[in-house]
Amino acid sequence: MEKKRSVLVSKKLELVHLGQNIPYMKKFFLMAMTIFLAGSAFSQSATTSPQPKEIGTVIEFKNDAYNFGKIAYGKPVEYVVEFKNISKDTLSILQAQAGCGCTTPSFVPNEKFGPGQTVKMTIRFNSSVVGAFTRYTDVYFTGGLTKKLTFTGEGIQEAAPAPATNNGTTKAKPAPIPNSN
Repeated sequence: MEKKRSVLVSKKLELVHLGQNIPYMKKFFLMAMTIFLAGSAFSQSATTSPQPKEIGTVIEFKNDAYNFGKIAYGKPVEYVVEFKNISKDTLSILQAQAGCGCTTPSFVPNEKFGPGQTVKMTIRFNSSVVGAFTRYTDVYFTGGLTKKLTFTGEGIQEAAPAPATNNGTTKAKPAPIPNSN
């Protein structure tokens, strides 16, 4: 019985000891919440940053969705995309990122083009596909503008050349002449 009493007394002492820390824990919690809320309030600015413009109101595109039709497997092809600045601001192409290694965009990085001016980008495709395909290239402009270019087509395997013919008949090898010796 004495052992139970000493265990109960020690448990009560622990609770009393923890209870003494409650005011400090409340203060700590309140201080942490105050700092968090103050930080949240100051992180939101009173002025909102301007939203990026809709790209169609800034740049006019020609060939942004291109169809190669049927192309021979393994024979590289290319097409040209034109970007016309229809805004009042000067723009430039910052970067172009192809969706795969079979596509290569070619352009002058950071070339500025003012209102009414047009710049061009050549998109090359190595034609490493048999069957229908769709490929993408993302183009990044100043002002936070992005455009996804798309091209499609169908890669076809060219047939092997047929053997030479003579008036529609296959040219045969001459028969060997038997040796009379």
